[in-house]
Amino acid sequence: MTQKEFTYLAGETRAKALSIAGQFGYAQDDAEDIAQDVMLKLWSLHEQLNDVAHLNASAVITTKRVCIDRWRTTHQHADIAVTMPLIDEDSLHDRLEYTELEHWIGEQIDSLPSTAGMVLRMRQLEHRELGEIADILGIRQTSVSTLLSRARNELLNKLKRRNQQ
Repeated sequence: MTQKEFTYLAGETRAKALSIAGQFGYAQDDAEDIAQDVMLKLWSLHEQLNDVAHLNASAVITTKRVCIDRWRTTHQHADIAVTMPLIDEDSLHDRLEYTELEHWIGEQIDSLPSTAGMVLRMRQLEHRELGEIADILGIRQTSVSTLLSRARNELLNKLKRRNQQ
């Protein structure tokens, strides 16, 4: 798709992105930000888009992914607060239990397959970006996302099983 074609269709595509963001429950300001992100991503791909149908499909998929990513980043801290117990720092029992949990989680991360454990450590403990992890390991960013998701799920399942015992 040429630059001129993309520019001609941009208004319609942006309106579609705004509509989808609204369906996800975002306020007008947030929907505007999401639409802007989507348009930037689509612009970077405009030469690879074949026709209007391809542009529309890409806009829908990209908007949904941006909405989900934004939701995940805003709710990530709330999820951590639910899973991590609050401790009374003055209580010896709580400190001991927390230390034991930290040790157990470290062991569980070590027991993950080597690449998945490495990806989890780099993302969660070292706070590295997905692209940076992909560059370090020499794999695609989508592979990093998949490995990270699997490692987190496995760790969460192990934690649930531990808490049920």
